Amino acid sequence: MPQKNISYSPLFLKRLLGILTPEEENRLEAWIQADKRNRLLSDMILDQAELTREYRQQSLVDTEASYMEMKARIMMAEAPRRRRKHIISAAAAIASLVIAGAMWFYISSVNLDAPYVAQATMHICNSARQPVIKPGVTKALLYNSSGKSIALNASPSVISSSEIISKHTLDSPLVPQELCLEVPRGGEFKIVLEDSTIVWLNSESTLRYPETFGPSERRVEVSGEAYFAVHKDPDRPFYVETRGQQIRVYGTTFNIRDYPDEESTFTTLESGSISLRQNHSAPSGEIFLAKGHQAILNHPTEDLTMTVVDPETVSSWRNGLFVFEDQPLERIMRDLSRWYDFRYEFANPELAQQIFMGSIPRYSDFHTAIQILENCGNIHFSISSQNIILIH
Repeated sequence: MPQKNISYSPLFLKRLLGILTPEEENRLEAWIQADKRNRLLSDMILDQAELTREYRQQSLVDTEASYMEMKARIMMAEAPRRRRKHIISAAAAIASLVIAGAMWFYISSVNLDAPYVAQATMHICNSARQPVIKPGVTKALLYNSSGKSIALNASPSVISSSEIISKHTLDSPLVPQELCLEVPRGGEFKIVLEDSTIVWLNSESTLRYPETFGPSERRVEVSGEAYFAVHKDPDRPFYVETRGQQIRVYGTTFNIRDYPDEESTFTTLESGSISLRQNHSAPSGEIFLAKGHQAILNHPTEDLTMTVVDPETVSSWRNGLFVFEDQPLERIMRDLSRWYDFRYEFANPELAQQIFMGSIPRYSDFHTAIQILENCGNIHFSISSQNIILIH
C-alpha cells in the first residue's frame, strides 16, 4: 500500500521540469507502482497533452486586461441598472486559472495517501463519463445549382471559390451557376469570392452567390452571420440581400447578423460606406451608415433604428472571442449552442433575461465557457448528452 502522510508533490513537479535525481525518481516510481489508483492519478498529473491544453486555454485570456476591465466596470456599476451586470471577462481569467490550478493542486498541496487517491480516482472516472462538447471547427458544404455538394474543411484556411470549382469539377455549365455555401452548427468558414471579396461565415449560416459575377453588378444573399471585406469595384456595385433588406456596398468591411430565429437583423459598419433599403411593400429610401453605426431592422414591426457600437466587439467572433455587451443570457446561449452544437432550456424562464457583459474565449473547451458563466452569474448547468438545463 502507498505510504501515508508523505507529500510527493515536489517530486511530481521535479519530474515535470526534468530535474529529478535518480534517488527521487526511484522513490516516486515506487509510490506510483504501489497501487493502481496511484498510477491513474500519476498519469493524469503528468499528462503533457492535458497540461498543454490547460496552458493554451489560460493563454487565451489576458488576465491583466480582464482585471482592468473588471475594475473599470465595477466603477461604472454605481447605477442600479449596472449593479445587475456580471463581469464575464474577469471571470474568464479566474476560471481559466482555477481549471489550470486544479491540475497543479495535486502537485503542490496534497499528501497523496491511499484514501485521497481513491477519492481522486473516483472523481476522475466520473469526469471521464461526462459528455464531450467541443468548440466548433472550420467546415462547410458547398452546393451547386444541380444539388451536388462538396464537404470543405480547414485546409487551406482561406479557400477561393473558383479554386473549389476547378478542383472538384462541379459540372460547371456555360452560364455561371448559382452556388450555396452552408456552414452548419459547430462550424465556421472563410471564402474568397471570384472578385476577391472575402467572406467569413459564422455557425449555422448560409451564403448564396454566383460562380462568377456579371459585368454590371455583384449580388449575394446571406442568412445567419457573416463578415464581409468587399473588394472595391466602382463599375460593379456589390449588393447583399438579407431578410427584409438590401445592402449596397461601396468597398468596405461590415458585419451582418440575420438569424431566422431572431426578430431583428443587425448590420454593423466597420469601415467604408454602405446603405440600406428595406424590402417591404411601401417605398423605402436609401439609408447610409457611418463608421461604427449599427442598423437594427425589427421584422415584426418593420421599424429600422440606428445605434452607435464598437464594430470590433460585434465582429469579435471571427477573432476568437465571444464578446457580450449588455446581452441577455438567452442571446448568449443561442450563440454558444450554435458554436458548441448543443441544445438547452431554462428551468426558470426569468433566467433567460439575466444580463451579462464581458468576453469568453471562443476556442476554449465547453467546460471553461460554462464555468465562466456559473462563476459570475449564480447559475448552474445540468448536462445530459448534448442537452443542457440552466438552473438558478
